Amino acid sequence: MNELERSLVLLGRELEVPETPELAPGVLSRTTPPRGRRVSVGRVSLAVAFVLVALLAAALAIPSARSALFDVLHISGAEIVRVDDLPPVEAKSRLPSVLGRPVSLAQARRRAGFRLRELEPRPDHVYLGVNNTVWFLNGTPTQVQLLVAQTPHERVDPLLLEKLVAAGTRVDEVGVNGALGAFLSGRPHEVIVANEQGVPLFDTARLARNVLLWSQGGIAYRLEGDFSPGEALRLARSLRWSSSRVRLRL
Repeated sequence: MNELERSLVLLGRELEVPETPELAPGVLSRTTPPRGRRVSVGRVSLAVAFVLVALLAAALAIPSARSALFDVLHISGAEIVRVDDLPPVEAKSRLPSVLGRPVSLAQARRRAGFRLRELEPRPDHVYLGVNNTVWFLNGTPTQVQLLVAQTPHERVDPLLLEKLVAAGTRVDEVGVNGALGAFLSGRPHEVIVANEQGVPLFDTARLARNVLLWSQGGIAYRLEGDFSPGEALRLARSLRWSSSRVRLRL
């Protein structure tokens, strides 16, 4: 997906496109015999199939549409899109700048506006970012051991992250604490943070490793690290509620 395709995707989200006209009735009218003649069910089915194949062929003729047809999952505010090749990631997209501003764990608890789930041991770094996302980082920004993100769903199914996957990246649906989730593994994929309006911020693009995504109780959760599906699910089950009470963000 190059810069032109990205721009067209954003433009398409802003435009009001009229509904596609019904093509099947017109085709069927041309294949309907004069009154008094009988037509077989097979002939009608063949005409409908011809319309569907024609529409699919027209969509595949457009590169951006070809990529859009390979959308594999939309879950936890993440739009997972399969593309032919990953766009280049700019070197200036450093992890701390992508996550937001550093805060203390106590500040994150006060300003999040929702009750956080935490792991033991406590994170080495905490960030408060776009969409009121709280990020827990174990390790260092250059050597990440575990990255945990929690984002409230303030809108109905908002776009929080856009994840681009290419050949070599596997996407599996999994159950996480009774909720539907997705586990991405294999070749690193590209993750792009979206702003509060759901528009991807392409300067936040970076490569991510294995990731577990799920949504529960109005909160989107994301675990990233060098782990297997079983290890990721065990980490998800070990998340515990913060002992601090929820306070409104200042």
